[in-house]
Amino acid sequence: MIFLTAGLELAVLSAMAHPVLEVAATAVEAISVLPEDQNRLYLDVILATLPDVIRQVLEARMQGYKYQSEFARRYYNQGRTEGRTEGRTKGREEGLRSAVLELARTKLETVTADDEAAIKALHDRRALTELVGALGQARSAAKARAALALVIARSRSK
Repeated sequence: MIFLTAGLELAVLSAMAHPVLEVAATAVEAISVLPEDQNRLYLDVILATLPDVIRQVLEARMQGYKYQSEFARRYYNQGRTEGRTEGRTKGREEGLRSAVLELARTKLETVTADDEAAIKALHDRRALTELVGALGQARSAAKARAALALVIARSRSK
């Protein structure tokens, strides 16, 4: 196993020393037999040392590649699932934050830079949802300001 690992490390070093597409592609293919954590590390090193154009072409090739091993398919699918979940979560959070900003602009007489910064700093979906409801129900600028201050104060104290 030591000789195998040394050969794979040489493939990574070759990709670093000769940052051309075919050398990098060969190195990426060679390291696919490694355990997941080591494969990720070596792949990151290879991609980080490539010029942008070559890295983009290699990544595009990898997108269309059908993984042969169960290990690689599992790793790839896990990453896709995590990316989708993270994307949905961040998308919802951004949508709520945008709604809060629009409601604040509608309900308050002025939205200060501090107000915007405080709203943008909110990452708790519950707080953002609460704020959408509170601002939506506020019948005056004073009540909207109080609701905004309350939710921001609560989120800072957590």
